Amino acid sequence: MEISCTSCNSTFVIPDDRIPETRKFKLNCPKCREPILVDQDAMEEKVVAPEHFPHDAVVAFVFVKNHDLAGRIGQFLKGRGIFVSEARYIHEAVDKVRINYYNILIVEESEESKSILAIVRKWNGLRRREVNIVLVGAKCQSMHPNEAFLRGVNTVIGAADGERIENFLDLALGEYNNYIEPWTEAGRKLRQKG
Repeated sequence: MEISCTSCNSTFVIPDDRIPETRKFKLNCPKCREPILVDQDAMEEKVVAPEHFPHDAVVAFVFVKNHDLAGRIGQFLKGRGIFVSEARYIHEAVDKVRINYYNILIVEESEESKSILAIVRKWNGLRRREVNIVLVGAKCQSMHPNEAFLRGVNTVIGAADGERIENFLDLALGEYNNYIEPWTEAGRKLRQKG
């Protein structure tokens, strides 16, 4: 069973033979020592099914709590022919990112989103390179490469630039396409050589 600590966002696995017979139990986080209440009934209810999109579709996942901003981001992406998947709750977002493949992740900077970025940090280099990760609502200057690097994302869009989100998303997608183009071409050449 996989458990996530709500205090420090650490994730760890309890072997099945060590899970108590009760449906609810309490344990301390091995990292921060804060108590965690595990409710197996609630965990079973929140199972997220894999999503299905057309073959070779470009799919973006959006986890932005600001409803207006999320709507504008969704409209922008759909206008570009990009399929959009969204989540309202962090447990749903984490499950979706774990079980589905997305080309773009757009996440609002928050304590909750740290658990999504923790999943991304566990990806191998090839998978990570193939996903454009954009952090919106960041407490920094937009499009700053050092801030993006420190947060483990491709692009940051500052909270102050929310009114111009479409312009910054256009820049973020363009920069990523320039970045990934040589890797895509190298992959094509490798496949041709066989």
